[in-house]
Parts: sequence; structure tokens; C-alpha cells
Amino acid sequence: MGAKESRIGFLSYEEALRRVTDVELKRLKDAFKRTCGLSYYMGQHCFIREVLGDGVPPKVAEVIYCSFGGTSKGLHFNNLIVGLVLLTRGRDEEKAKYIFSLFASESGSYVIREEMERMLHVVDGKVPDTLRKCFSEGEKVNYEKFRNWLLLNKDAFTFSRWLLSGGVYVTLTDDSDTPTFYQTLAGVTHLEESDIIDLEKRYWLLKAQSRTGRFDLETFGPLVSPPIRPSLSEGLFNAFDENRDNHIDFKEISCGLSACCRGPLAERQKFCFKVFDVDRDGVLSRVELRDMVVALLEVWKDNRTDDIPELHTDLSDIVEGILNAHDTTKMGHLTLEDYQIWSVKNVLANEFLNLLFQVCHIVLGLRPATPEEEGQIIRTLETEQRYLTSW
Repeated sequence: MGAKESRIGFLSYEEALRRVTDVELKRLKDAFKRTCGLSYYMGQHCFIREVLGDGVPPKVAEVIYCSFGGTSKGLHFNNLIVGLVLLTRGRDEEKAKYIFSLFASESGSYVIREEMERMLHVVDGKVPDTLRKCFSEGEKVNYEKFRNWLLLNKDAFTFSRWLLSGGVYVTLTDDSDTPTFYQTLAGVTHLEESDIIDLEKRYWLLKAQSRTGRFDLETFGPLVSPPIRPSLSEGLFNAFDENRDNHIDFKEISCGLSACCRGPLAERQKFCFKVFDVDRDGVLSRVELRDMVVALLEVWKDNRTDDIPELHTDLSDIVEGILNAHDTTKMGHLTLEDYQIWSVKNVLANEFLNLLFQVCHIVLGLRPATPEEEGQIIRTLETEQRYLTSW
């Protein structure tokens, strides 16, 4: 699974070119030239950064690089084109051949069970239960048996799920006047097209870690906690899950990150309000306010050392103080507008906004919009160890 020759010999460069328009090929050549200069080879680090994205686990990235034909010299442009065409326009039969080649013996004629299990442990950290069906008749299988099993078990492991279950969202665009998916999404958020393209890479990498194949709470929770306290993880998940179908799709994560980090203050406050509105009834009840204050105090103690009056005030008194000052309906709860007025100058609410800003950039993959934002994030990374050791 780490051989240096290309594992895509069944798809020729000439055949790959037939699936790419002249405009697309020119764009790819221009992008390759900008990235690699006059060389016709792309180095492994550049391939991981520019093609796969920085979030790909190193072992997985190396497998893909080597399987495309990457060597110590680099990855030739022709091999890159073949690999991209396989990912974006390859048929299931071709993708099955590619996956078979990753696990195949040196002769390329069969897969040995022990070797495949070892490779899956290295890359995925586990072996799927369904693999025993593939090797039900012996300790090695030829391509035909492997393919038949694989196409019935597309979600068996990371590579198969990514290639065969709709996980590859690399695109080869054309000059159509129709807005692209990225342009459309950029038009309804505060994000640029480049932000969305980068986010998409990160999203599918995070989603690939899911046991269910969906970016659900089970997958989301461990990613954000720490630094987000477990008591807030579900609320944060719900704030992203706009349509309440118990998983976060790419549009939802893009819109959520936009609202949380790039929108005006009122929009960022609204996103935070959703985190605390557990029953999603549009108001924060006394119970929700109490849980909110507990969580915000934990965030403060995790991230700040300076003293504030709330640290020495009874919890019930804090909640009643908020209601007395900001409950405009006098019904024992805060509306969104009430919350926004309270949170504008509240240090606890602002610290939570800062924490979400860091999580959205460091964990979920949003790129800083300005050098100042980048500096703020770097300073947070430098002190991250303090947060972890305090748990």
C-alpha cells in the first residue's frame, strides 16, 4: 500500500484527457505551473497541502501520494491528472480496481487477508467486521471476488467510503455562466469562494472519521471537546444542524461558520443563542439560563485567570439578575433580542464568542480572514497546552 509506482495503470493518461475539457486542462496546467514552477513534478508536501488539504492524516496522505505514482522526485503532472480524473470522473469499476491495487500483492493478482488487515489497522485503526465475508473462502482473494464484496460494502473503510459513497467533492470546473456550488454558497454567506473550497476539503476529512458515515454528534463531540466543555458540545452541534436531521451537512457547516465568525455581531450572538436554546423554542428559560451561566463560568475559568464578580456570586443570583435586567416580556425567560442586549457588554458571553472563534478556525478548518485574526489564533495555539492540562 506504499509502493512507489502508480497504482492506476488501468487508466491511461490519454483516456483521462478524453474526460477533461480543453478549458479544464488549461486551468489545471496553469494551477500546476503556479504551484510547482517550471518543474513537471509536484512534491509530496505540496500535493498534501494543495490537493488533499492539511488535515489529511499523514499515513493516509502518503498512501494516496504513492498510489498516484509519487516518488522522492515528486508526482508527475500526467499522473496527477490521471489520479484526479479517477477521483472525480472514475467509474465504480475503475475505483474498485484502484482500491484493490492498494492492498494487492506485488504481482497485483490477489489480496492477502493478513496484509489487508495490517494496512487497515495502520490507516483506519481498525478492521471492518464485514471483511470476513470477503475472505470467507480462503486467506486471499482475486480481483473479481474483492470487487463483488467491495461494491456491496462501500462504507467498509475510509478509502471505500470516500471513493464509492459520494465522499469525493473535488471538482474540475468549466467556464459555464451557471454559478458554481461554491459561488452560490459564497453568495448566501460571509465567506469567499476560496474559503468554501478549503472548508470542503476539511469537512470531508472530518466526516470520514464518522462510524456512521454522517457528520453526527458522535463524530462532532470528540472533535470540539476539548476545548469546548462536553456540556456545550450538543448545543453547539444543534446550532450547526439547522434542519434538525441529526447530522451536519456541508451547507450547514459553511453557514454556521459564517454566522459564528464572519457575520456582524448580532449574527454571531444569534448563533450563540442557538447553542443555549436546548429545546429550540426561541427563548432561554430559567433552566437554560442556569445551564448557560454554569457553562460560561467554566469557559472563563478554562481560558482566563483574571477575577470577575460572577466567580463569587451565587448562581441563582446571577440568573435572577439577568432576568430582572433584561427580561422584557416579564415571563421568566430571555428572547433572542433580550440575549443580544445582555451579551453585548457581558465578559462571559464575549469570552465564549472568542472560544467559538478559535474552535471554528483551529478544529473545523476556517481560514483566518486577516493577519490580525491569524495572529490571534497562533497565540491561542501557543497556550493550548494549558487548557488541556487543566482538564
